This record gives sequence, C-alpha cells and structure tokens, in this order.
Amino acid sequence: MKDAKHAGATRRAVLSAAVIVLLAQRIEAQPTAAQILSEMHWSPADQSRVLAGEFVMNDVSAVTPRDLSVRMAFLVKLAPDELFRRVLAGDFIADPQVVSSGEFVGAGSLFDLTRLEISDNIARALVNVRPGSALNLSAAEIAAFNALRGASTDAVQHQLRQMLLERYRAYRGAGLAGIAPYDRGDRTTDVSEELRAASDAARELKKYLPELQQQLIAYPQPIVAALEQRFRWLQYSIDGATTFVLMHELGVPAGGARALVQRQYYVSTGYNAEQAIAGLLPVEAGTIVVYTNNTFTDQIGGFGDALKRGIGRRVMSSKLKQIFDATRTQIREQSVTTP
Repeated sequence: MKDAKHAGATRRAVLSAAVIVLLAQRIEAQPTAAQILSEMHWSPADQSRVLAGEFVMNDVSAVTPRDLSVRMAFLVKLAPDELFRRVLAGDFIADPQVVSSGEFVGAGSLFDLTRLEISDNIARALVNVRPGSALNLSAAEIAAFNALRGASTDAVQHQLRQMLLERYRAYRGAGLAGIAPYDRGDRTTDVSEELRAASDAARELKKYLPELQQQLIAYPQPIVAALEQRFRWLQYSIDGATTFVLMHELGVPAGGARALVQRQYYVSTGYNAEQAIAGLLPVEAGTIVVYTNNTFTDQIGGFGDALKRGIGRRVMSSKLKQIFDATRTQIREQSVTTP
C-alpha cells in the first residue's frame, strides 16, 4: 500500500514538474513589450517616452503606391484585457468626426441602419453621381442611384441603406472576394487587393499570431478558434464631407497580450479603404498600444507624390493622435467614476 501511495505521489510530482516546465516554456515564449518594440525599431529612448505617456511615431513602409501608412505607440493605464473588451464593445468610439454609428446583427437588416440619415444635398449628389473618384461606388450602384433622379430624399436614403447592407452581406459571405470594385470611368479601384497587401505585410502578426494574419486573408473561412468580431457602420463628417464606412473588427487573446484589427472594407468618399492593427502589450503601468494603420487613397501618385505622401501621413497622424487623446481622456474619466 505504501508503495502504491509512493508511486502515486511520484507520478503527481513528475506531472507537476512537467506542468511547471510547460508553463515556464510558454511564459518564456511570450515576448515582452520591450522585445516587440525593439523589433519594430523603437529605441530604448523612444520606449521610455512611451512609458512616460507620450505618443511616439515610427517609420513603416507603404505596402502599395496608394498607401499612407503610419505607426505609433502609446500607454493606456488599463490592463490589456479590459481595454480589449471595451474597444470591442464600442465603448470608445471617441472620434469627434463620428456623426452616427450602428452594428449589424447576424445576416443584417435595414433595421440595423435606421440611425443613418442623409440630407437633401447628399441625396442630390448620389442621384447625380458619375464614375470617377468623387464617390466610391460600383457601376451597378451608380446606375441604381441615377435611376432615382427626381425621387424623394427618403427614397435615396433607403437605397443607400440597401447598398450598405448588400456590401456588408457580400463581405460577410465572401470576405475580400466579395468587395465590389469602385468604378473610376476609365478603370476600377480594387480595394480587396489593397487590404490583402496590408494583411500580407503584417510582419509582427506573421511572427507572433500567424493564425490571425491568415484569418485576415482567408476570412470568412474559420481559422482562429478564439476569434471575436463585430461588424459596424459609421457615418463621419470629415473636413465637412459626409462619409459612410463599413468596418469589420476582429480581436484575439495572445497570452497576457491582445490583438485587435479594424478593417474598413468600404468607404464612400475621401479614401478607398483602411486597415489598422493594434497590439495591446502588458506592462506594469497598464498597456502599451502598438498601432499600425494602412490607409489607401487614389489622391497620391504622379508629380509631387513624395510631398503629398508626407503631408498625407502628417495630417492622418495628427487626426489619429486627436482620436487617441480623446479615447485616453474618456478611459481616465470612466476609470475615476467607476466604483
């Protein structure tokens, strides 16, 4: 009997030791925030600035000739999981340019878009639209709006809601392959290729979360078991122009860290599409957010391209910083008022 007890105790000790070794290996495999920042070419001085509460920019290569890419790192005084939950819940749509927004449920319905409203001026612009870069529409969408000349604003608004719903359903059903190209008259703009290029170039995802990187390309094919996702629409007022956006948000846990992706797979005007990837890295003070944004636009290229690209990146960086400043202020205020 003693021998049996001894054997059982020995087995438990061996198993416990094995678990400790496996846990140690897993912990060792999880890179620290400093390691990731160093690999992404932030110097020790820059890392100290991030921990001190500054927004610190870093260079990142464009993935296509139409890409205005930026990268930044900053500190949020919340744990990664709490920040992750709040972002996915939509708590922090702190962009002052957002006029209205909503979430698609399941296959989606026009009811999901009831908060989207347009003015008479927007209705006139839509029914008189022509192929080109003023509005991002497919040939079939342009024809559908043109057919409503003389119709009421409510009728045009209904058609816009229907168009956004159809684009959502096409993307949800076929992923990048379901995105209809924009009709430019003499050519088309294929934003699916631009978003695929941004996903292919996500080096940090390839290294640390290869399944998420594959998921971005293969969606809706299921690859990541722990994937959380939301589908939203947003109505922006950007520099006085009304812009409608369809956005896919994806998130996954990665040990103590978290990863978030925001993909704007349809944008009505101003730019073509956007994909942003955020790593939420745990540190003693909270979370370091490492944020990379690829925004695609037809408004660069040709004479003065380098100058326009530099100006575009600076303008975009300034606006992103404004949004993130507002978000951090909102987080601080909510943390103070939450019992």
